[in-house]
Amino acid sequence: MTDEEGSGHRMEPSQVDALEGNSLLGQVLGDALEPLQVFHDKLTREGIERGIIGPRDQGIIWERHILNSAAIVPFVKGAMNDGLGPRIADIGSGGGFPGVVLAACMPECQVSLVEPMERRVVWLHEVIEEMELKNAIVLRKRAEEVLPRPEKRTKPNRGGGRRAMERRRHHGRLAGSDSVSADQRVAVIDPRGVDANDDNHGEYTLRPYDMVTCRAVAPMTKLSGWTLPLLHPGGRLIALKGRSAQAEIDKASKEIKKNHGCNPRVCDAAVGPGLEGTHVVLVDKA
Repeated sequence: MTDEEGSGHRMEPSQVDALEGNSLLGQVLGDALEPLQVFHDKLTREGIERGIIGPRDQGIIWERHILNSAAIVPFVKGAMNDGLGPRIADIGSGGGFPGVVLAACMPECQVSLVEPMERRVVWLHEVIEEMELKNAIVLRKRAEEVLPRPEKRTKPNRGGGRRAMERRRHHGRLAGSDSVSADQRVAVIDPRGVDANDDNHGEYTLRPYDMVTCRAVAPMTKLSGWTLPLLHPGGRLIALKGRSAQAEIDKASKEIKKNHGCNPRVCDAAVGPGLEGTHVVLVDKA
């Protein structure tokens, strides 16, 4: 039995993407069409076998994944028109949705693709290399690991005692040490050894982001706590969501406020002429 006969993952002539060669691709994607064609072709060849897309997506990659992801672009442009900078963290990038598409459509932005799963990190590195994206890096991290979190302060032991003395001696040794602790300088190293604090990657240094994007990562009850802490005050969460977007916002109102989010709203997002639109959730950081 050949690979073609046994895998069930090979493209059949009848499964050619429904939008392949359609003029609306250039209309929606503009100059990004050329690199995104490379992305599309890689998804077609390898996406199912490597667990990036499902078998039912094989003939609708353009619409379901690439154009759907590109629907976020006008909202990123809108945020920049509102005065936000170009630094974006795409959380749970997975196969590259929407982060890779966003980076291709907006070369003026600096996109950090945040993904904890090794096999997807490998995929993302291949994608940005083959697409020749110069404005994206991959961070193998969970969202809560991207920025250093403040340490919890413990109540001092006024009674002294042996343990307190040992702690003071220990901290005294640390204070006199020439070494730099992980808490003093947190570096993000991707599998290629790229240090996000390195001078060559200054635009990706670990400071709060202007925007955070994501697609199909988690409900807003969880997403709020993962994404809003990554934003500086005035920053914006831009999340691609389904039809239940408003219900998710309503349910997550306490979490949004807890993480200093404000003005949560749902906006309709166009995917392309004649195609079903999607929804985007916007939350500002107070």
